[in-house]
Amino acid sequence: MPYAISLRKDPPRVSSLLEQVHRNLTPGAVFQQTCINICRQLPGSLTLREMSLKFVGNLTVSKEELAHKDLQSLSQELQPHVRGGSWMYRDPSLNAANRCNVSNNSAVSIIIPLRNRWYQIPPLLSTLVPLLRKQKICYRIFVVEQADGGLFNKGKLFNSGFIEASKLFRFECVVLQDTDLVPINDLIPYGCDEETSKHVIHLGVGLDDRNYQLRYPKLIGGVLKMTIEQFVSVNGFSNEYWGWGQEDDDMEKRLRRRNIDYIHISPAIARYASMPHEQQERARRSEHLRLLKTAHLRMQTDGLNSVKYKLIHLEESNLFTLILVDVREYVKKNP
Repeated sequence: MPYAISLRKDPPRVSSLLEQVHRNLTPGAVFQQTCINICRQLPGSLTLREMSLKFVGNLTVSKEELAHKDLQSLSQELQPHVRGGSWMYRDPSLNAANRCNVSNNSAVSIIIPLRNRWYQIPPLLSTLVPLLRKQKICYRIFVVEQADGGLFNKGKLFNSGFIEASKLFRFECVVLQDTDLVPINDLIPYGCDEETSKHVIHLGVGLDDRNYQLRYPKLIGGVLKMTIEQFVSVNGFSNEYWGWGQEDDDMEKRLRRRNIDYIHISPAIARYASMPHEQQERARRSEHLRLLKTAHLRMQTDGLNSVKYKLIHLEESNLFTLILVDVREYVKKNP
């Protein structure tokens, strides 16, 4: 069934907004995972593999090495994990009875949009998962795959992924992560911290193929971290950008319209390897630029509250939860 949520036309108070999100995004949910649930499914004590994880800053890994990663090997290397791609730190200073009752950070959903690029998932997870664990983050990873053969629509995948993730996992922050950007510094702050509650955080700043420089000051694409309040407040992403380009610039306009500040993490830390890939289809640039001019006019009616999609398949593996969706426009006409 296509799924949509409704938002008031006038921006409500954050508390009312969150109440509505929790009410609308989890109707009849059989089980919504929490960090405590995750902890209870992991070994009571940290394993030797977990304890061996140490911060190093910049990673010394080549693109050739990354390209040879595979999911089966990673599933073994990155144990332990809870099925569905989740994990939580267990503080060894606490006794076993209390280890799962205390969390010193908030839950994070990682949402990764995908179409025809499965070869990029192993390189990404090979550095992302250790980074999340070093930072002691309670997390769950969602890969949202576009099932249909139409033009790629990243905004719809982020919106539908957010909705489906919210049914399965109770989280406070979301990281919107492009598949081709592999983190190569383990200090990039993916956690749902106090800074994130004050600003949207742009993580995808320093790309190796751009000499680790931000292309322009308003660029917030690649990897973006937000609280659920911030994401819902701007009504998520636009659903109108078919083909590659400008959907992130549209999000930047939404943030400014809502007076939500964003900051760029220093490229000395926010460093990513941009993995090679086949060029995505680019729709007519003039059409996307036309849409961009009206971003502030459309944001109340174009986004989370209007996204239509069909959930085709949901599968929990060791490293992630796969959400397969059909986002074609004709779905709007079919109940």
